[in-house]
Amino acid sequence: MKRLALVLFLFLPALATGEAPAAAGAPAAKELTALLEWFLAGASRNDAGVHERFWANELIYTSSAGERTDKAEILASLRAEPETPAGPPTTYSAEDIRIRQYGDTAVVAFRLVGRTAGDTPATQYYLNTGTFLRRSGEWRAIAWQATHEAPPAPAKDAEVNLTPGAVARPGLAEEIRAADAEFFRAFFDTCDVETVRRYVTDDFEMFHDKSGRVITSGAAFVQDTVDKCRRQAEGTDFLSTRKLVPESLEVYPIAHYGAVETGVHRFYAVKQGEPDRLTETGKFTIVWKDEDGQWRVARALSYDHVLAP
Repeated sequence: MKRLALVLFLFLPALATGEAPAAAGAPAAKELTALLEWFLAGASRNDAGVHERFWANELIYTSSAGERTDKAEILASLRAEPETPAGPPTTYSAEDIRIRQYGDTAVVAFRLVGRTAGDTPATQYYLNTGTFLRRSGEWRAIAWQATHEAPPAPAKDAEVNLTPGAVARPGLAEEIRAADAEFFRAFFDTCDVETVRRYVTDDFEMFHDKSGRVITSGAAFVQDTVDKCRRQAEGTDFLSTRKLVPESLEVYPIAHYGAVETGVHRFYAVKQGEPDRLTETGKFTIVWKDEDGQWRVARALSYDHVLAP
């Protein structure tokens, strides 16, 4: 690489980011940044006078390739180069600029990112540390270290790591079928409020396609049961019952919680001395929670109701 390009690797970040942040204890941060910008402008023109001013005579410069050189060699190399470098242009940006000052001595450190365009674009990273000494009011670079840094590793694609769904233990479907039968019998047929209370969770919710979110707690559902049974006893509401379509029942386990039941049920109007009369058919989904061996309904969805002809 040409000497000029090597020098640019050292100092372009200061210009690319504007003023370096004035760190605590670094009152000359702005002055040093301005010096770097001035140097960059001259170095872009292969201006040997700028290099003469920027580098201290005692400069010790270690390149990213591990080669050590000095001011005289840098100046000689620059004078031997053509004014217009060959090859595609390289743009630079800096990350993590840090300036520390100790009286008339200052340290400037940063990460340099060099991006070269063209047919084969490339990006290179360098960690640079320069030491400046102020003499007679002028800052000059007296030591410099450039270290090539490998580009960040590309992000790894996450491995596809899936586990199968929960497996139903033996007897689960039979337990849910029995709980379903007792719960709905207590609500529709026997008005057994205590059994209904035992079968709903405190945070029970029910969603109905006709009315929306109709129940928001277990206590509200228990009260709804009490009110329904009272109206039926008074003759305000007709008696009704619910019957599960046996072959429609499906039960799926939910790990660390309980199970989901889905199926089709039919509703009938009940009148003493007459056959039960079908009123409508619907679908349902119930989320059952296993609380220390007691199955309780946590969520209930009743939907797709179709009135009987």
